[in-house]
Amino acid sequence: MNTDPSSAAARLRQVLMDTGAYSLHQSFDYGGRLAGSVVHCSFDAHELSCPALPHMLLLVSHEYRLRSARFDLGWGYRDHFVNFVNPLHLIPPGTAFRWVKDGPARVSLLTFDQQAALEMFEELGCERPVDGMWSLAQRGFVSPLVYTALGAFVRDLGAGQVSRLLSDSFGALVLNELGKKWRAEPAAATAPRLSPQALRKVTRYMDEHLAEDISLAELAALCGLSRYHFLRCFKAAQGVSPYRHLTAMRVERARHLLATTGQPVSYVASVCGFASAGAMGRALKKALGSSASAYRATAGHYDA
Repeated sequence: MNTDPSSAAARLRQVLMDTGAYSLHQSFDYGGRLAGSVVHCSFDAHELSCPALPHMLLLVSHEYRLRSARFDLGWGYRDHFVNFVNPLHLIPPGTAFRWVKDGPARVSLLTFDQQAALEMFEELGCERPVDGMWSLAQRGFVSPLVYTALGAFVRDLGAGQVSRLLSDSFGALVLNELGKKWRAEPAAATAPRLSPQALRKVTRYMDEHLAEDISLAELAALCGLSRYHFLRCFKAAQGVSPYRHLTAMRVERARHLLATTGQPVSYVASVCGFASAGAMGRALKKALGSSASAYRATAGHYDA
């Protein structure tokens, strides 16, 4: 069973605040299979000692103006990060650590549920994930893909777009990318596309379950694929991720209901699968350039 993401985030926030060197900017907890949290903060030069947490911890740096950064995960201090742009550092689950930094930086700290992360690593074909995590923990590394995905994920969380499909897709992408750092893998080939029949099956399922919190596992199972392989094949076929496609379907359904019915905005949001009326409003604003009430006021008819 997944540990409570809010308790892990609360412990992490408390450790950071106790140093007196951190400023916390944003903090999000998310559910789904990996049940974790994202904490954004900045800091000045400081020393930090963090007790063992029951989650895998990934530190992502946005601005790093340090002459040196030293980590100790139980084998003595080692230098990290200084020569990298937007470096990442992995802390394995259940690992106490210390670090010493001699200048300011802005970072994001991500937590992932320990057992769920290990299971997903196995599903993604990442052999010996515990050994793999420790090999990454001994050095900093870079991943533009993880860095870009994190930015998009946080923007969606901040806009209230919280769903299992979003968090599970993000988790699968991040863990697969981390796994590539330690497992031998042939050069990536172009992802095969879903067949037209499989694509119709998936989109029909989305349409029939639009009001539900659809998971990545559900969609992948429809095609008999692993979560990550399904993500790649779907995007190759549609040009967008399953989450983006599902959001577009929800916006289109909301547009139709707003233009053709007098149902309350909160009801429309619910039956279209949005977490709240506010979340639907932000999605409509992004897609159509107007709020739900403004669109309803100006829509004289529905363009089929």
